[in-house]
Amino acid sequence: MIYTCDNCHFIFSRVSQPEQCPDCGKYAVRLADEAERQEYEERLKEPREI
Repeated sequence: MIYTCDNCHFIFSRVSQPEQCPDCGKYAVRLADEAERQEYEERLKEPREI
């Protein structure tokens, strides 16, 4: 499942819904909407710098 934080807008995936955002720690996590899911998928396709 793809989630997003309403506080910092971090988009991430988890098996089950977390209580807190892994980036900022706020309790503002919700399921990502379609646009956010697409953005997450596009980021996965981008090459990473090491």
